[in-house]
Amino acid sequence: MNIFLLISLLFSTEKVDAKRDETPFLLPKMVAEKLQQMQKSDTRFRGKKIACMVDFSQPSFEKRLYVIDLQKQVCLMNTWVAHGKGSGRNAMAEYFSNDSGSLCSSLGVFEPIGQFYGKHGLSIRLKGLDKGVNDNAVDRGIIVHAADYISEKNASFYKRQGNSFGCFAVMPSMIEPLVKLVNQPNAVIVAFK
Repeated sequence: MNIFLLISLLFSTEKVDAKRDETPFLLPKMVAEKLQQMQKSDTRFRGKKIACMVDFSQPSFEKRLYVIDLQKQVCLMNTWVAHGKGSGRNAMAEYFSNDSGSLCSSLGVFEPIGQFYGKHGLSIRLKGLDKGVNDNAVDRGIIVHAADYISEKNASFYKRQGNSFGCFAVMPSMIEPLVKLVNQPNAVIVAFK
């Protein structure tokens, strides 16, 4: 498959539950457009095989994290992800920061720099690649981790997920497959709004 698959998906907004197989998921128009734009203009995408796109323009009760196989041009995973408490305590992330203690999510391009087991269990350390936007991620301890405050019940009943301290937190059942896909030198993580 190629970029034409993504273009054909631009007009679809259907979302499919994340599973642990390689069933292709459909990308919303905004995510597909952002991915296509970055692949053309951002040199940090060159040679990458996996892109994890986090669309903070969507509310937290929607599955706004997408893992895309850039070679096959298919979306491998679509799931919920938290934003930081400082970014907004409701379903929408409104504020973003690179500052320590802000408890905000950061936008921009990140690279995974290794998995580890910490207080949240299996996690991925992240390095922010955008000066002044997310380059304080390592010092802030911004990681990808699992959290019990991310769940289908929160999405459907409360119409929001819980909040992290600025990290990309996902459901506990999704952390292992996400780490397998994203924790590699050929992967890139992009948070945008």
